[in-house]
Amino acid sequence: MDYLTLSLLSMVLIGFNTFAVKLVSQHLHPAIVLVTKFGIGFVGLLVYLHYVKVPFVFNKYVVYGCLIGLWWSGIMVLYYTAIARGPLSVVIPIFNLNLVIPAILGFIFLNEAITVSKVLGLIFACLAVILLTR
Repeated sequence: MDYLTLSLLSMVLIGFNTFAVKLVSQHLHPAIVLVTKFGIGFVGLLVYLHYVKVPFVFNKYVVYGCLIGLWWSGIMVLYYTAIARGPLSVVIPIFNLNLVIPAILGFIFLNEAITVSKVLGLIFACLAVILLTR
């Protein structure tokens, strides 16, 4: 599959997954939801890594990946707590506005092309969140 198909498929799947998290978090503490979701997810990833025969490596980038994972777990605690406490129709648009940060960082540090359509897309994304959270 090409990257656009993979992106669209993952977007749809994570949308349903987030809805399921909201349903479950009404009955479980967000931290328990995280542990169960990512604990089982870890097992699934190990099976996947074995299936695609990814060689095991250990270098500084693996350490960086571990630090990013630790950072991500803290973010997920905040996010899942927000999902449990707030309306999904407000929490999700605000959270997904995170797309602006890597886009801007990509323009600045990775020399990705800045086009009128990309700038307008980021502006409209921000406007969409403002409208959705009112």
